[in-house]
Amino acid sequence: MKQNKPLDGTSEQVIIFPSERIIKINNARPERAYALFDAKTDVQTTRFVKGTDEQIEFKNLDPNRHFDVGVVQNMGDEKPEFAIIWTLPMRDDTDAILQNSDNLPVAFPREYTISDDGNKSAMNGHRIFNLVDDKKELVAQAAELTSGSDKLEFVGLHTFKMVNNTKK
Repeated sequence: MKQNKPLDGTSEQVIIFPSERIIKINNARPERAYALFDAKTDVQTTRFVKGTDEQIEFKNLDPNRHFDVGVVQNMGDEKPEFAIIWTLPMRDDTDAILQNSDNLPVAFPREYTISDDGNKSAMNGHRIFNLVDDKKELVAQAAELTSGSDKLEFVGLHTFKMVNNTKK
């Protein structure tokens, strides 16, 4: 199984188990928390779960949904909620990946991280975090829906969504 290039040089790994309907995060870091987002509607579907340096599992997932895993840091005791806003045309090829997996576990092939320009914009009082690809191109934004600590940061997203290259 191919392993992802981890966020910030860590050994985090997000894996989907199609036949068991589980998403598992290996080596989930204790300073971070993880939540699922519906990849079609970009709505957060679970609360953030704090890492433990071990595994986090999201079980009994709806087999008709495709999920993204959002990662925040410095959550404290808050219960943050975010929405993902894709800024580039995206296509979801999860079906093709899973059909070729023989129901074996699949590591999420894409990770988007927050741009490191230090600027977090605000829209209607809510903070917006820019998500970039490995070429530092803006692909999406994470909008904080709840007001919370200034220390809380959205640090990345593991996703199956990829840039639309069907017109090439």
